[in-house]
Amino acid sequence: MNKRRIYPDDLDSTPYKELIQTLAYQWVQAELPALGLSYADYITDLRTLLLTTQNPDRTTAIVQAVLTQAIALRKTSAWVDEELKFEGMIHGADRTDFLRLDLQQADSVDDLLLDRYNERINRFDPTNE
Repeated sequence: MNKRRIYPDDLDSTPYKELIQTLAYQWVQAELPALGLSYADYITDLRTLLLTTQNPDRTTAIVQAVLTQAIALRKTSAWVDEELKFEGMIHGADRTDFLRLDLQQADSVDDLLLDRYNERINRFDPTNE
């Protein structure tokens, strides 16, 4: 069965509007340092991710995994913003291959780059919860 595509106009009506508001509220509840981001920025990020994944369940899983990691690693909302964009970018790609390519293309591999690699590769690993 083919699902109907989600279009930008759909995001202003139920159930997508409610999902975006719920996820934005979860982001706010995480009480991460905002670093200049506003609630409107959160909404924009979540709308973009939903349009990218075309799947409310996948969008929810991504947001919750990123927020869980952000809290555990004491990250900021700016970090969440960056990671949601990353997750949207690699949606549908092979995660491991993409992350390896990212390491291979780096001018130099340092601790910061390796930390980011580990955060991203382990984001959906159930043994890390």
